[in-house]
Amino acid sequence: MTSEQALSISLGLQGPCVIARLTGEFDFASAAEVRDRVTKALDLTQPPLLVIDMQAVNVCDSSGLSVLVYLHKAVTASGGRLLLAGLNGRCKHLFAITALDKFFDIRSTAELAIAELNDAGNSPPFTG
Repeated sequence: MTSEQALSISLGLQGPCVIARLTGEFDFASAAEVRDRVTKALDLTQPPLLVIDMQAVNVCDSSGLSVLVYLHKAVTASGGRLLLAGLNGRCKHLFAITALDKFFDIRSTAELAIAELNDAGNSPPFTG
């Protein structure tokens, strides 16, 4: 694997929302690091609001998919939301053939996903 193909992870916080921007190959070699780093970052917000920007991911294998399912379960079990953003090319096709495009909430861009979660995070609590 060359350095251009290795996955890089950029984590940030925008309002109540954790943003994970992935670049490169999201595969067996990088899956554990993504899971560990994103899971730690989720401690920054309660309930966890997470956007995973996959616009620059050129490969995603079953290990990457497994991490995304794990993160989705962790976030929703804590009462939060996870949005995927920027799926393209092979990744978009992979999500379609595995029907994960029906399981995950997917937005076309990270900006749309962030705006949606920031609006949700700033909503007044329901007092019923």
